[in-house]
Amino acid sequence: MFTLADRLGCRLRRCELGLSSTRQGAELTSQLRESAGAEAASREGRHRERDKLLVQTLFDGCLRVSEALRLRPRDIKQDAGGWRVEVFGKGGRPGVAAISPSLAAQLQAYAYRHSVKLQDRLFPITRTRAFQIVERAMTLAGVHKPEHVGAVHVLRHSGAIERLRLTGNPRAVQEQLRHQTARMTLRYFKTLQAEEALQINKGVDFGW
Repeated sequence: MFTLADRLGCRLRRCELGLSSTRQGAELTSQLRESAGAEAASREGRHRERDKLLVQTLFDGCLRVSEALRLRPRDIKQDAGGWRVEVFGKGGRPGVAAISPSLAAQLQAYAYRHSVKLQDRLFPITRTRAFQIVERAMTLAGVHKPEHVGAVHVLRHSGAIERLRLTGNPRAVQEQLRHQTARMTLRYFKTLQAEEALQINKGVDFGW
């Protein structure tokens, strides 16, 4: 399904939440980007590109699978502050999530090249198929997730931890995840603090 190279040697470590570490989810999507060049020559090129974009969108936007599968070209919006997607979350509640400008450009280019209409879904597949795509991508990349956590969930929360690392703003990440309370989001902050503390302590040399 993915033309993934074997050189991705990262593993998703277990942390307090049983989720992926900060940078490894990004490495997975980076590896998918590196493999994109071979897609055009493939008989299944459109599906390869679609599947790659699905993985990137789940991570970048910290989306639930239902939110990602409902995305349409018309839901991708730009304002003075940057790019966002309009989504329907749990219970059909409308919300918004920020996405990277580079991802917005890729999604729009994909829709244009493949004549996806403004009101049509970018990812017209079932939830089951989406889970298979993500799990297959992780398997081919050599990424092992905790047994009790779904592959799509790993991408969503990996993106959240990475956004927290980059922004240092738990409230902003809470809004990105569309959590109703800060309690759940602050658990990511604790995970991030533990990772950073470990990196700091690794730099200590007693000079024995």
